[in-house]
Amino acid sequence: MNRNKPLVVSLLVGLIVMIGVIAVLWNRTSTGFPDPSEVTNLPQEEPTEPDTDAEPGETEQEEPAGEEPEEQVVSRYEESMFDLPVIGAGGFTSVNTHLRETASEDADSLTVLPAGTPFYIIEEQGNWWHVRTENQEGWLSNQLAFINLPDVLPSAIYDNPNTYGSIFRSSYTDIPGITGEVLYEGYGMNDRLGRDEFIMPIIYSTAHKIAEAQQAALENNETLVIMEVFRPSTAQVLVNERLSELAEQNDEVMQGLTEAPWTMNWFINEGVSNHQRGLAVDLTLARVESVEERIIDHYIVPQVTEYATYDMYSPIFELSTASAMLERPIAARDRVGWQNIPYMNHVNEEARRLEAYMFEADLIPIASEWWHFNDIDVLEEFEDELGDGNFHLDTVMNHLPSEAGIVE
Repeated sequence: MNRNKPLVVSLLVGLIVMIGVIAVLWNRTSTGFPDPSEVTNLPQEEPTEPDTDAEPGETEQEEPAGEEPEEQVVSRYEESMFDLPVIGAGGFTSVNTHLRETASEDADSLTVLPAGTPFYIIEEQGNWWHVRTENQEGWLSNQLAFINLPDVLPSAIYDNPNTYGSIFRSSYTDIPGITGEVLYEGYGMNDRLGRDEFIMPIIYSTAHKIAEAQQAALENNETLVIMEVFRPSTAQVLVNERLSELAEQNDEVMQGLTEAPWTMNWFINEGVSNHQRGLAVDLTLARVESVEERIIDHYIVPQVTEYATYDMYSPIFELSTASAMLERPIAARDRVGWQNIPYMNHVNEEARRLEAYMFEADLIPIASEWWHFNDIDVLEEFEDELGDGNFHLDTVMNHLPSEAGIVE
């Protein structure tokens, strides 16, 4: 029995070795390992050429993989009724204005900016703007400053015929030297919006009210069509002079301007009007037929692409009693008295709806023109400080909101 023990051990060892060989062969077949005879057919790695430009001791480093660009986050601007923030928007001084070192009346004055100076807004703190003009930077009070309305309210439609061919008429008669003429410049490339656009300067607080009216109109599938805000005093005087000359020669025009209880001053002010002060707006109303969402910087802005302007009971800028809303005049400053005066029989529903949008935004109509609205709040608070419009605004400085703080 003991003599057979070595034989048994040898048989067991042989059996184990055989099992191992079979397992290896099985794994090669099932896992796709190549047969040893095929190893020479594997693709060979190309030899790397030495970098002859490398300094001794240096090794060539692989370029790091490029980072994926961050996805732009866009949203609607919701901090005010504006479509876009005021940062980067263009503005203008409406009166001679101190440019100060900090946002305080007690801060040192760097200079006095003449009325009509363009600038863009870098920062806002309460009633102060940090601005940059063509060659200076500082702070100014924004209470009497103009803002370029399309820069913050691009959803509205803008069309100022006085910058390309005036449509002022009286008793449906052309005014010589006015109708069809360019009264002042105010149209060009708007870098912030990336398109040609009208320049529409208006007192900052008044702009807020117009934005409120526009948002209300959009909710009703309508839009404001803004025709004029600031009008230079030279244009105001010229229209008054040419209309007076026409009325002296044309009895029908004279009657349309002076038929009791009206006077010519209700249709074109012979002095400084609220257009020169920057607190009046002339506009009409349109039905929105197509609107798209447009991205400007990081903001989603509704863009009206197709619209149909309503036919009002008289053409806009028809300077005569044919445009009167009310049966008799009432002081333009009267906030509520006009509501007690009957409408003229010819006033249509669309004109009343425009009036409702504007009045809800605290802009007050005038009795003689369905298209004209005033900001009485500004007039009463700053009457003695408001400007006279003795300047022209034919260029605008602006930037995208995200680029406003970058020094050029």
